[in-house]
Parts: sequence; structure tokens; C-alpha cells
Amino acid sequence: MRFAIDTVDETGNNRIYIGTPLGMAEDQLCVQLRDGQMKIAIDKIVDWFQIDRPESRERGQLFQR
Repeated sequence: MRFAIDTVDETGNNRIYIGTPLGMAEDQLCVQLRDGQMKIAIDKIVDWFQIDRPESRERGQLFQR
């Protein structure tokens, strides 16, 4: 299930990443993007929303442990 994750970088600019959350480690969210994986510092995440809806119609979880 994919999410759009709105972040703010060190210069104050917003960046949006679209990907599937894989889990958390060391206060970072690991996300599977189209072209690979990346880790996003939790304190840099401003907002997020779910893009895909599973067949069960349940709400997805961005932060999974």
C-alpha cells in the first residue's frame, strides 16, 4: 500500500515521496520507492496520506514496527 509522505528538508523546502513503508529503525522510516529504498527521519515528516486502498477497504498504517 502506497503513501504520499510530505517532508521538510534542512533548507525548509517541502518534498513529497510516494512509496510503501517497510518498517522503522533508529527513528527513521524505511520506504520502498519506485527506484529503490530510502530512509526518512521521523522528525522530518510533516504529513502523509494513503494513496492505495486495499480490497478489504481497511486503512493502512504508515508507521509499522
